[in-house]
Amino acid sequence: LRRQRQMCIRDRFPLLNCEHVEDVVIENIALDGNRMENANMNGNYGGGIFAQDCSRLTFRDVTSRNYNGDGMSWQICHDVRVEGCHSHDNAGLGLHPGSGSQRPLILNNRLERNRIGIFFCWGVRHGLAENNKCIENVYGISIGHRDTDNLIRQNDIEGSKTVGLLFRPERGKAYAPHRNVIEGNRLKNNGPENGAAVDVQGEVESITLKKNQITETRSAAKRIGVRIGAGTQDIRLVENTIEGFSS
Repeated sequence: LRRQRQMCIRDRFPLLNCEHVEDVVIENIALDGNRMENANMNGNYGGGIFAQDCSRLTFRDVTSRNYNGDGMSWQICHDVRVEGCHSHDNAGLGLHPGSGSQRPLILNNRLERNRIGIFFCWGVRHGLAENNKCIENVYGISIGHRDTDNLIRQNDIEGSKTVGLLFRPERGKAYAPHRNVIEGNRLKNNGPENGAAVDVQGEVESITLKKNQITETRSAAKRIGVRIGAGTQDIRLVENTIEGFSS
């Protein structure tokens, strides 16, 4: 007897979608993804806001919440400015600059209870993430695959479940996130008992951590302030304050 197979087809889509457009401003709007009633959507293809092959987009004072995927994702988009937004309680990433997006400006946003607050994806370069609050995400900020020459400055990263700031291990030196500067950030109470507030993994080179305040007010346990992997090179720690850790 031939067995019958059942197939389920679902519609999945961004709430706002931008493709092949320039000089667009999206502002003063709230987007609710109703994540409990919708299937998950990969952030490379969708989000509360999703943009692809665009230039000079501005997202300002936008709330993107409860989406079963990313709050805001932009792929192959250059000179995107995300300012004063609130991306929270999304199943995926709060903000997802990716796929070679150049010069993103991520300013004064609040990113709460997402899987990752800010996720620098593939080949994001010459970006600035400044004065953002990354609160109670699984990972606060994650940077990895060929994400080079970015500045992460004056952000608050607090209560991350796994790592506050992660340099991801990639498939070899050619794919690592080199020449990034981490300056003046405030990291507090990030990671589990055996975790690290800042975890620099892989074969990354030429990273500067300067004047950051990295503190732990829970028990020290086996927590580490800054963990630097064996394969890294030229990791410079300059005038950081690291307090409350076991090592």
